[in-house]
Amino acid sequence: MIGAKVFFYCCVAFCAGVGLASMMEISGMVLTSLLGAVFLVMLLGLVFRKSVVALFGLFLLAALLGFLRFDAVWIKAHDNELARLARDNTAGIFDAVVVDDPVFEASGQQITVQPQGTVGKILVTADIYPEYHYGDLLKISGTLQVPAAFDGFDYPDYLAKSGIYSTMKQPQIDKIASGKGNMIIAFLFGAKHRAELGIEQSMPSPQDNLLEAILFGDQAKLSGCSSKETQAAADVGDKCAKLKEQFNIAGLRHLAAVSGEHITIMAEVLLVLLLGAGLWRGQAFWGTLAFIWLFIAMIGLPASAVRAGIMGSLMLLAQKIGRPADAFRIVVIAATLMVLQNPLALRFDAGFQLSFLAVIGMVFLAKPIEEHLRFIPKVSWLDLRGALSATLSAQALTLPIQIYSFGYISTYAVFANLLAAPVVPFITIFGFALAIIGAASTWLVWLVMFPMWLALSYLLFVARIFTDLPGSSFQTQVPFWPIAIIYLAAGFFIYRLKEKERLNFLEPR
Repeated sequence: MIGAKVFFYCCVAFCAGVGLASMMEISGMVLTSLLGAVFLVMLLGLVFRKSVVALFGLFLLAALLGFLRFDAVWIKAHDNELARLARDNTAGIFDAVVVDDPVFEASGQQITVQPQGTVGKILVTADIYPEYHYGDLLKISGTLQVPAAFDGFDYPDYLAKSGIYSTMKQPQIDKIASGKGNMIIAFLFGAKHRAELGIEQSMPSPQDNLLEAILFGDQAKLSGCSSKETQAAADVGDKCAKLKEQFNIAGLRHLAAVSGEHITIMAEVLLVLLLGAGLWRGQAFWGTLAFIWLFIAMIGLPASAVRAGIMGSLMLLAQKIGRPADAFRIVVIAATLMVLQNPLALRFDAGFQLSFLAVIGMVFLAKPIEEHLRFIPKVSWLDLRGALSATLSAQALTLPIQIYSFGYISTYAVFANLLAAPVVPFITIFGFALAIIGAASTWLVWLVMFPMWLALSYLLFVARIFTDLPGSSFQTQVPFWPIAIIYLAAGFFIYRLKEKERLNFLEPR
């Protein structure tokens, strides 16, 4: 048990070192000196049998290793052939394979390509036609550029955590061949496209676009205002608020992202539904787990969704264990392994942050929140109280990071999420069923189309209502430190809450 605790605190120290490295720079000489000092502290602790000193040295060593791991990946992301060529605005010709599903927007398409024989990827912006697909081999001729930051958003490092080190705008593209990608991933993307087609054929607009955004995290499906439309509205003292802006202003934009919050809420609600339907806990556990990974596979196994799936699976394991402290350790160890694999994700991947915080929120806050929702009755198999407490517990810990990441403070976000929370998990679960049925049969889809249309229309109504309220939102760049203080306070609150529960448990009855 002591060994498990030591390993757990080493994981925490490692992540702390990665986080510290993402915010400050230390010279190699200083790091070498610190490593020497830490080894000396550990040695003295072992020689003189001072376990506290030895453990202190071990935790410092774990933090320094986290610092070194981040630095190594950071250097690789900023000092490679593609990054150097981009800094010099070098024109070149590359044979490259499309390694992700292209993103289609009204203005064009974004294609992620892997040049042959080169480390790293290029994000290419091209015209809407001809369309390119995963696995296409392209000959690309153009000028490499460094990704530009905008509106305080660190876009270069956001791309770097996915291995994208440069961009190209409107290069000359010639398709050489197709089918050069992984056959399994190609099949999964094909299934996703068939599901999208099924949704579009069975659901009117904008409900179809909203459902695709919620299911697949494809925010390009949400129509947004162009810069000209935004400026024209501002000139007359108004604001342009299409679907994307409405969800931003109402504080609901996170619903259209496949993050751990999204998948964890979906898993919790599906587990509640299966238990309410009469399945044993073990059957409900494995059924929910299978659904999660089928869903992630269908959207093409993107790294963000895989990480979210791991966190969602761990949440289910936490439910099975029934002991928050043990579940918390499992989640932290899993997060550490993800950070070890990609340390840039800790600072620059909002999806990873939302995944981790959503699971922690559910582990520690779902039951206390459910205790305060006793006024909501349980109706046979439909445990609305459990579904709502799962959603609100995830929201409680993810809201600050949403504000920090998306740059919006939505005045009524809490109220909008309270109204939206009950329907989102059901939209995800039954929307997934609609996508599969719609791809297989055009007439069977009518069985679920109307209730799905009704739920999506309700969500659109909530977003529009809170967008139109006076003082509904304002854009801001919140510094990191206030957010860190909020989470420290939240951690202290959770500690006190669990300590109170432990004392109540120990009191004689």
